Parts: sequence; structure tokens; C-alpha cells
Amino acid sequence: MGLLDKFLNKKPKDDSFMTDDERELREYEENEYRPESRVDESGYAEFIVEDCFVIAGRGAVVVGTVTGGTFRTGDMVKVEASLSGKSFETQITGIEEFRKTVSSVSEGAKAGLLLKDVRRDQVSRNDIVKKMIKNKI
Repeated sequence: MGLLDKFLNKKPKDDSFMTDDERELREYEENEYRPESRVDESGYAEFIVEDCFVIAGRGAVVVGTVTGGTFRTGDMVKVEASLSGKSFETQITGIEEFRKTVSSVSEGAKAGLLLKDVRRDQVSRNDIVKKMIKNKI
């Protein structure tokens, strides 16, 4: 019997050596676990600003990285200044990722957020954009 035959005709692994807890965990991982189920898209989200550009009549585009959670177009956000500690609230009116308009961005993404009625002098490098959660931050 060749190696290919052994591979194709292999028997399922014997799990008689496993404890009940280990079997239950394996069953959960194989049948129920979904990585995306860990993310609460309506919850906390954070974005670190690397640069800012102004689009006349529309607002400012902050470019940076999403360090946690998910941002969607229409979300209310709070921008916290890294140096002065001041903050202000605004709304995301558009999101762009690699020159494509998208409706949301998640953790780890590099993106540009178009912020409504924001001036260039209000935002600088290393400022933090946080998602507003039902009047809480």
C-alpha cells in the first residue's frame, strides 16, 4: 500500500484518550465557533490618526489605522486630541480603503474617514477617533 492510499483511506482519529471537556471543546470548535462572532460591531471602536486632509465643503479626511472594533458610515465619533487633551464630536460621512469606497472598516484596516464639518487645525497626528456608544465613550 502506497503513501497516497494510506492518506486516502485513513481512519478518523481515535479520541478515546480525550477527556469529556476536550471532546466538548473539539465539538464546539468544529461545529459552532465562528471567528467573526467574537466582534461586537455595535460596541467600542478606535482609530489612530496618521494624517489629515481637507476636502472643501465636505470636511476633513483622517487617514490612519483601526486599532479596535468596527466603524461604519454614519457612526457618531469623538476625536480626542493627543497633545491638548481636548475633544469634539462629529459624524463619519464616508469611508475609503485603498481608493475604494466602503461602508465599514474593521480592526487592523488602514483607511480614510471623512468627518463632517471638521477643520484641518482640529485634527493632528496621533489623535484618537473613538466610536460613540449610546451617549457613552
